[in-house]
Order: sequence, then C-alpha cells, then structure tokens
Amino acid sequence: MAEPRAALGWVRANGAALGANAIAGLVASLLTLAYCLSFSALLFQGELAGGLPMGLWAFLMGSAVAGLYVSLTTSLPPAEAGPDNPAVAVLAALAATVSAPVLLAGGSAKAAVDTVLLSFSLATLVTGLVLYLLGRLKLGAFVRFIPYPVIAGFLGASGFFLVVGGFEVMTGVDITLANVLHAVPPDRILLVVIGAVFGLAIFVAKMLSGSIYVLPAAFLVGTVLLDAVLWWLGVPREGSGWFIGSAAHLEPWVPMRTLFAEPIDARIYLGAAIEVAAVAGVTVVALLLDVTGLEVARAQSADLDWEFRTNGAANVIAAPLGGIMGNLSLNGSRLLEETGGVARVSGVFASLVVVLVVVTGVDLPGLVPSPVLAALLIYLGLVVLTEVLLRSPAHRAWTDFCLALVIMAAIVVQGYLAGIIFGVIAACLMFAVSYGRISVIRRHLTRSVVASNMDRSAAASSHLKEQGERIHVFWLAGYIFFGSSNGLYEKLVATMARDGIGARRFAVLDFGDVTGFDTSAVMSLKKLSNYAAVHNVTLVFAGLSQQMAHSLSRVSVIAEQDDATVFPSRNAALEWCEDEVLAERKDAGFVGPEADFEHWLAAEVGGLTAARRLAPYFERRDIEPGTVIYVEGSPSQSIDLIVSGTVSVTVRRGAADTHLLRRMSRRTVVGEMGFFRVLPRGATISAVDAATLYALSADSFLRLKSDDPDIAAAFLEFIVRALSDRLDFANQGLAALS
Repeated sequence: MAEPRAALGWVRANGAALGANAIAGLVASLLTLAYCLSFSALLFQGELAGGLPMGLWAFLMGSAVAGLYVSLTTSLPPAEAGPDNPAVAVLAALAATVSAPVLLAGGSAKAAVDTVLLSFSLATLVTGLVLYLLGRLKLGAFVRFIPYPVIAGFLGASGFFLVVGGFEVMTGVDITLANVLHAVPPDRILLVVIGAVFGLAIFVAKMLSGSIYVLPAAFLVGTVLLDAVLWWLGVPREGSGWFIGSAAHLEPWVPMRTLFAEPIDARIYLGAAIEVAAVAGVTVVALLLDVTGLEVARAQSADLDWEFRTNGAANVIAAPLGGIMGNLSLNGSRLLEETGGVARVSGVFASLVVVLVVVTGVDLPGLVPSPVLAALLIYLGLVVLTEVLLRSPAHRAWTDFCLALVIMAAIVVQGYLAGIIFGVIAACLMFAVSYGRISVIRRHLTRSVVASNMDRSAAASSHLKEQGERIHVFWLAGYIFFGSSNGLYEKLVATMARDGIGARRFAVLDFGDVTGFDTSAVMSLKKLSNYAAVHNVTLVFAGLSQQMAHSLSRVSVIAEQDDATVFPSRNAALEWCEDEVLAERKDAGFVGPEADFEHWLAAEVGGLTAARRLAPYFERRDIEPGTVIYVEGSPSQSIDLIVSGTVSVTVRRGAADTHLLRRMSRRTVVGEMGFFRVLPRGATISAVDAATLYALSADSFLRLKSDDPDIAAAFLEFIVRALSDRLDFANQGLAALS
C-alpha cells in the first residue's frame, strides 16, 4: 500500500508541472512537424517527388533523435531541436548536384532519390563530426570570431534560397535567373498568390505581434481553412498542384541497406564535397546564432563548446539511422518556454510527438496544402533576410554591410563555392585594410621628455635635454605586415627628415611588444636602413626576438653577431644613445678622467671656498667592481656622492629574484632617501665597475650642522635641487607617456 500511495502523492505533487510541460511540448512539436513537411516538399519535388515518403521520414527521424538527445543534454533547458536551419537551402543545392549525374546517365528516379538521401546522410554525418570536434577541441570561442560579413552573406543567401524554394514548391519549376520571369505556369498563378500572400501575412503578423504562437496557429488555421475550401470546390489531391502528394505510408530509409543493395559511384559524392562542406559551415553558423539568441532571450550564458558537442553527437547518431540533420532550434525552444515549458521534459514531450507520427505513419503531406508549406518556407526565408538586411550588426559599418551583400550575391549567382572563396578572400583583405589603418607606432617621444634609467650629473642631464631632439624613441606594437610596414617606413622617414638638425641622430625602435613581422616589413626596414645610412641617422634596435633578429640580419639591417646597435631592452638602447651624445662633449667633463671632487662641490654649494669647508666631512671610498655598497633593508647610515664609476640599484622580487631599477653614474647622489627619512635602505646598491664615492655619515652630518650651519644649508639646497630636477624630469616623462 505504501508504494501506490507514494506514487499517487508524487503524481499530485508533480502532475500540474508535467501537464504544463506536456502541453508545451505538443505545441512546439507542431512547429517541428511544419518544418519537416515544408523542407521535405522543398527537397523532393519534380523528378525526386517519389522520394517524399522517405524524405519526410528522414526529416522526422532526424528531428526525433536530435530532439531527444539535445533536450536531455543542453545547457539551456528547456530546449527543442529540429530542422529549423538555413542549411536546408544548401541541402537543396546538394540534392541537385548529386541527382543530376544519375538522371543524365539514364538512371531511374528511385536511384536518384537513393543517391540524394545518401548524400543527406553523408552531410548529416560530416556536420555532426564537425560540430562535435569543434566542441571537443574547445574551439567554440573561436567560432564566435567568424567575421560577421561572412556569416551575414551565408545566412542571407540561405534566406533567399528558402524564399525561392517556397515558390518552387508551388510552381513545380526550378527557378533560376534565366527563367524567373516565366517560372509560374498560368494554371498555378492563384496558388502562388495565395502562398505568397499567406507567407507575407505570417511574417507581418509575427513582426507586429512578436508572439511565437503566430507560426503554429497560422499553420493549423491555414491548413484547416484551405483544406475545407479545396474540398468544397472539389479540387483533386493528385495532379492539381494544390497538394505536394501523398505519403500515406511513410517509408523508413536506412542508409546501410541502400549502400549494400546498390553500387555507389563515389565520384558523385566527391563532386559534391563543396556543398557538403557548405552544409556543415552554415549549420555551425546557424547553431552559433541560435545559441547566442537563446542566451540573450533568457539572460543566461550557455556553454558553446558543450552545445557543439551535444548537437554534433545527435547528428552522428541520426545519420546511420537515416535521419536528416536537426539542431537546437531557437524558435522551438522559445515556444516551449512561452507555452509553459519549464524543464527538460517539455523538450522530450515535443520529440515524443514526432516519434508518434513516425510510428503511426500519418499522411501529413496529403493533409497540408502546398501553399501552406510554401508559406512557411517563405516566412522563414524572410525572417533570415530581415535579420541580415535590416537588423544586421553590419549596419554599424557600411563596408561590412556591403561586403555581406556582395558575398550573398556571389553565392546566389555563382553558388556556395564562389561565395566561400570570395568571402574568405574579401574578409582577409578587409581585415588587412582595417588592421593596416592602426599604426604600429604606439608612441613616439624624444630624449627631451623621456630618459633612460641611468641617473647622470646635472650638467650631463641638462646637455642631454638640450640635445634631446636628436634621439627619437619609437614604441612599436602588434604584427607588422604588408598593410602597415610601409606606413611605418614613411612615419620614420618623415620624422628623421625634419630640418634644423645637422648632427648625428638616433632612432630607437623598440620591438618589445611586436609579435612578429612579414617579409614586407623586413624590406621596409631595409629601406629605412638605407635611408639612415645616407642621412646620418643611427638605427638602434631593442627587444628583438631571435627570429626577428635573424630575419633582419639576412638582409644586412643588423649584423648576425655582436651588433653594437642591438639591445635587449629599450632602456639599454636609450642609455647607449645618451652615452654617444655625451661622448661628443669630452671638454665638458661628462666622460673621461674623473672631475675633481672639490670642483664638483664648488659648482653646487657656492664656490671653491665653501666646497673646501664641506669636503672634510666626507670619507672617500674606492669600490671594486661587483662590490655591494648597501643592502636592501639595512640601516641608512650615510649619503654618498658618486664621483666616478657606475652603480646599480636593484630590489628584491622574491627569495632569489632581483629587479634592476636604475643605474647611476658620476656626479650623482645615492642613498639620500633613506638617509633623510631615517628609514632602512629601500634597495641594494652595487658597483657596476670601479667607482669612487664620498660618503657623509649621520654623525658627520650632525657635526656639519653644528659646526657650519651655512654650509650645511648649502649642502641641503644641493640635495633638494638634485631631487627636484629628477622629479621634474620624471613628471615630464609620465605626462608624455599618459
């Protein structure tokens, strides 16, 4: 008794929810059935009309398998799957491609139908594998970066073919540009007008109301009303054109049985490889757009890789069972949600209804008039065209929109192969043009506002600032290719060609943020090298990768080994340029033998007499290369004046990692920050080469202030002036870099 009571309680608790999900599934299944009918009518007409029972069965089987699998596994429940896919328009091209050789060779209509169905199974299998591999390899994020003009062009062409396919269902004629003016037989004008008006009415009603009930309601009402009118008028079901034919006995179609029953000409399928690839490509794009649309509609994120895997697996399963591809449907999934579906089971119910139709073999084509089926095709085509032509994001850029239209026209006129080739080439060229507009020179400054990390004397710094326009620093970034390399050359030549500077000039090219360059960039740099050699400009390279350096050495822009103008960093390159400029002024005491300590003090504290009063408080220290002068974290017990040599300033970044902050050369002050703030040393100071320092200890500074306050004040003014100059130049550099 306990088990029946428990079951009854579960039904009472969940019956309402199950009922709501069941009703939602029933309504959504009507949409799937309508598409299956319309698409089978599109693909199996004319000489292929005998394949309608098997074609409809294949669409129903594909929808049933995909619906069950996707509804149970999707990351966006509730969801429904079916043939709601613009790729059906490509299937029509595939059917024409593979059936033509069979019929031209004298083959029977049945052989042509079998060939077409096998090609559909092949396309379904290939599409499933492509989708599954995209998801398995986690390439979903890359699919989102397909250029939108290519997507819009493909979808626009598919929408156009769906509209044309709707008219072909009603006329029974393959409509082309050559026969478009005479494609409608006189006895079918009324039929075509009704179908076209009905399709347009569905489209307008859906656009104005926004209700997702419009399509299933129109399908049911249109079928019942037109059936009643045709019955009252006594219009026969066969031969009148008002019905596509009868499929009273849906015929299951198993690919493996056909493969073993008849010889297969593999060349036919190899010749249709482009169409098969186009089916897979359009399906990938359509699934991406459906998933994205459902994400937006439900304000939630989907796992795109997971959706690719599940939809791919569903098609791989359906292909050997004879099913034609079915994928997650945006319209069907939204219909589930709007009609009360709140769980995965609603999608399962929708698929079970399709299964029931397959099992019972209801004669759907015999019940639905061809204008109703054609109207659904016209409606779907208009929806796709509207999205591409009126609501496309490509409208934000007229070039993208025009390219989408051209790709669409190329596919319509020349087929998918021409569209694919043109689309890929045009998208690449547009990318090259657009990317080429972005200058690879991210920043350009001179030594007047940006310096190396080498602290120099006040006189040397002043001279470098005066001569700063002779040293240009170019920050390069991105990938330098044929679209941007010439712009780089012209910018550098224009900068170096400015009048008023006759002395040697330097151009520092920082490649630290350059990801690579092509042969065009190498040749542009070679041209720049030739220009520099003639116009007294020295090119200095920084941050070159090994591959970049090898490419430039092959055209003699730099030497393969020990090139004096190639440096690992921009700072090192700029420091070398500064040294070269200072080396021209040996008479100024910037380089060469050390200047007298007292004469340096005399220039800073008010004369030689004041310097001689100050000098006794300092202690001379001669430092060997590599000697650590201060250790980071140690007490700040002195301030040091560097008279000769160079020291490095480093800080710890970890237990065993150090970072070079800057270097300091002759006639600079070191240790003043911690000394005056009475804080531990903030960095480690080491001698790069042999150096001479004069140290003022804390005790000596206290005696100086007590013994000679005026000289102490003059010394403090010197320190403040040095710090102010350093801070002012740093502020200029920051302002220039911001």
